[in-house]
Amino acid sequence: MSNLLSFYEIIEKGIDSLGIPPETTRGAEDGQWDFNRGSATVSVGIISSDRFPNGYFYVSSILMNADEVPAEKKEAFYKSMCETNTSLVNMKLCLDENMVHLISNRDAIGLDAEEVATTINSLSYYADLLDDILKESFS
Repeated sequence: MSNLLSFYEIIEKGIDSLGIPPETTRGAEDGQWDFNRGSATVSVGIISSDRFPNGYFYVSSILMNADEVPAEKKEAFYKSMCETNTSLVNMKLCLDENMVHLISNRDAIGLDAEEVATTINSLSYYADLLDDILKESFS
């Protein structure tokens, strides 16, 4: 955990550079920030694991519940997700417990505030766009 503390300041500086006061976005857990951008709820965080003991950085947004997709549209829905992934840069659509997430993540080594801000801007733009498109097309 202590090795992650140095990233907290970097992440908060990136959030602040977007005009979002980081102290208002801190999540329930250390190393987690949550806020809204457009229709998207954005989660930003830094966590460590056995594979990434120095931490990895992520920005994520839940777009919709895949259970909302009618059975007759499921195949087209999953195909659309896969096809959309081919055009996304540094982010991906994925499922976790039937929730559709747009996520960007990477090893935290070398992370700076500018990259934090750029990642948040890019992901929140596409999350705001894709949540509406997916819901309108498939629910």
